[in-house]
Amino acid sequence: MASNGDVIRRTNVPTTKRTRRKKYVDNDNASRKKDRTKKRRLEEERNRRAALVFFASFVFCVAVLFLYLRPRRPHYGTDTERYARAKSLRDAALSGDDSGKPNLRLRNSKGPNGVRYLDPRQLPPLPDEPEEPYYGKGRKGGFQGMGDDAWKADAQSKHRQTGGGGPKVDYTKHKYQYPELMFEPPNDGTYPLLQPMSTIFESWEQDALDSPPETLVEVLQHFDYQDPEQLKAATKYRDLELPFKVYNVPEVDAANLKWTDDYVASHFNGVNDDDAPQIRGQCQQSVDNFFAFFRPATWSVELLGAPPSIDLDWTYDMWARHAVYADEASLPVNKAHYYWQSGVPREERLQKRRHWTFVSRDLPSFSSPDPTFFGFNPPAQKGIQCRFGERGVTAATHYDGGRNMIAMIKGAKRYILSPPNVCPQLGIVTSHKHPSYRHSMLNFGRVTLLDKKDSNVEMSGREKEWLRIAAEAPTLSTVLKAGEVLYVPSHWFHYIVSLQKSAQCNTRSGIHKEGNKNFGGLADVEECIGTDD
Repeated sequence: MASNGDVIRRTNVPTTKRTRRKKYVDNDNASRKKDRTKKRRLEEERNRRAALVFFASFVFCVAVLFLYLRPRRPHYGTDTERYARAKSLRDAALSGDDSGKPNLRLRNSKGPNGVRYLDPRQLPPLPDEPEEPYYGKGRKGGFQGMGDDAWKADAQSKHRQTGGGGPKVDYTKHKYQYPELMFEPPNDGTYPLLQPMSTIFESWEQDALDSPPETLVEVLQHFDYQDPEQLKAATKYRDLELPFKVYNVPEVDAANLKWTDDYVASHFNGVNDDDAPQIRGQCQQSVDNFFAFFRPATWSVELLGAPPSIDLDWTYDMWARHAVYADEASLPVNKAHYYWQSGVPREERLQKRRHWTFVSRDLPSFSSPDPTFFGFNPPAQKGIQCRFGERGVTAATHYDGGRNMIAMIKGAKRYILSPPNVCPQLGIVTSHKHPSYRHSMLNFGRVTLLDKKDSNVEMSGREKEWLRIAAEAPTLSTVLKAGEVLYVPSHWFHYIVSLQKSAQCNTRSGIHKEGNKNFGGLADVEECIGTDD
C-alpha cells in the first residue's frame, strides 16, 4: 500500500515539468525582448549620429559660405581709412610722385636731410580715433644687413686729428648738482620732481651732446652705497617704488677699470685668458641715431615701411671701433648708428662659478642666487641684460615689468623717466599683434621742433599730434654715469640717450603690481594698453 509521501511525490511531478517549461518560455521571451530593445537603441543611436553629422555639415557649409561672401578685411590695415592711408603711402613709395620720380623718402625711411621719416602707420591711433588691430607678417629670421665700411677711412683721419682724445664732452667728468639728501622718502607726490617733457628738452635738447648746460642739475636722490645710513635710506625709496641712484659700488667701479675693449672683445670672441665661457652678442644698425623695439616676425615692410633697425654680423671689435669714431667725430644724428646687445640667461646664476660668463663674474651682486641690494628677489630674476651704446644712440620709450637696477659700467647715458600713470600720453602701441606692442615709436627729441618754422625734419600729422600730447607728459631727466646704479621702479617708462661710448648692464627683480600711490602701477599700464591676449 502506497504511503502518503509517495502520493505527494507522484502528484508533484507533472507540476514541476510544467513550471520548468513556463520558465523556459519566459526566459526566451525576455531574451527576445532584450534583443529588440537593444536593436531599437542601436537604431536610435545611428539616427542621432546621422542627425549630428548632417547638422555639423550644414553648419560647416554655412560658415564656409559666410567666409566666402562676407566683406573682405583690407589687406593693408583694419578699416577703410587705414586701408586708404596705407595704400596711398605704399603707392607713393613704389610708384613715385606726380613727376613720375620714385619717392625715395618713403622707400628709405629718410627725408631729404637724411633724418628718419616716421611712417604714420607705425604709430597708434590718436585718442579720438578708432582702434586699428594689426594683421601683418614679417620675417622670422629677422632683418639682416651687411653694415657700411665707408666710415673707416674717416675714422683714421679723425683719430689722427684728435690724437685719440675721445668725446668732446666727457660726461663722466662733467659738473653735476645733486639735491640735498632726504633720508625719509616723501610719499606725497613731490618726489621725484617732474616737469613737462617739452620743458625737459627745451632746457637741454636731445641731440645737443656737445653743448650741455654748464652744470647739470639732478633731481634724483644720490646715495653712497658704502654708507650704511644712506643705503638704508635707498632701501626705503626702493620699497616705495621711487627712483634713485647709488654710487661708490665696488664691483661696478672695478668693472669700469677692467672692461677695456680688448677685455670685452676677448670674451665675445672666445679668446679670453681666463676660464670664463664665451658670451654671445648682436650688433644692430639704424639709418640714424634712433632705435625702437620691434618683433621682426610680425613686422610687415609692406604695411609699416622699413623696420627701425637691422641685425649685422659685426664683431664686438668692429662695433667698438665705430663707437670710438662716433665720439671722436661727433657723429651727426643723420648718419648710421650702431648698437651692441648681449645678455646672460637666468639659469646661469644657478650654475657653478666656472660656468659663469665674465658679466656674472664681474657683477656678482647682479647674478647672485642669494638676495642682494641689487638682485633682491632672485627667484624672479630673468638674467642680466647688457647694452653697449655709441654716442647719440637713442632708444624709444618703453617699460619693464620687473623692478630694474641699471649699472653704468662705462661712459654715460641720459634717462628720461615717466611714471606709469602717464602712459596715455606717450604714444604707446596698443594693438596686441603689432610688432611694437607696449612700446612707443616716437622720437621725443622732436617735441622742440613742433613750433619751429625752419625745421628741416619732416613729420606726418599723426606724429605731430602725438608729440603735442607727449610734450605735456610729466617727466624727469637724469644722467647715469660710470660707477652709478639707477633704480627704475616697475612699469616706469624710460627713454635713453647714449651721451658717449657706453656700457650698461641691468637686472630685474620681479614685478611690483601696486606701484606707488602717486605715480601708478600695473593697473594704470593695463588700462592704457590692455592686457596680453
